[in-house]
Amino acid sequence: MANRPDNGTVKVAVANSTISGALVGSEITAGGFGRAKFVFTFGAPLATVSSAKINASSIGIWAAGISKSLGVETATTYAVIPTAYLAAASSGVMSNNVAVLDVAIPAGKGFLKVSGSFDSSDVPHSATVELYNPVTAPPTHASPAPVVIG
Repeated sequence: MANRPDNGTVKVAVANSTISGALVGSEITAGGFGRAKFVFTFGAPLATVSSAKINASSIGIWAAGISKSLGVETATTYAVIPTAYLAAASSGVMSNNVAVLDVAIPAGKGFLKVSGSFDSSDVPHSATVELYNPVTAPPTHASPAPVVIG
C-alpha cells in the first residue's frame, strides 16, 4: 500500500491588523484534521514603538466541540488547549518576524480559534492556520458474514 501525501487546507486565523489589545481570531472549522499549524507574522512597526511584546501565555489556541442543529455545525464552549501558547517575546524580536505554533487538535473538537492580546499598536500582525493530517473515522457498519461454499 503506497503512502498518501497529507491533504490539508490553509485558512486565515487572524486578519491583518495593527491594533493592540484583543486579537480578533476567526473561528476555524477543523473537523476531519488531526493537527493545526498556526503561523503568526509580525511586520515592521508603522511608527516608533516603545514596547511591542507578547506576554507569556497571552496568545493561545482554543478549541470547541461541535453542536449540530438543523444540519448546521456550530461551536460549543471554547476552552484553551494546555501549553498551546506563543512564547513571550520582547520588542527587540517582534519586527519582521514569524512565530509558528503547531498543535494536535483535541479529539472531539471541531473548531479552533486564536485568542489573547497583543501589547502594541502600530505593529502589523496576522496569522494563518494550516490544517493537516486528515483523520478518518473507522467504518461504522458490520462486516458481512462469511459465505460458505460447498
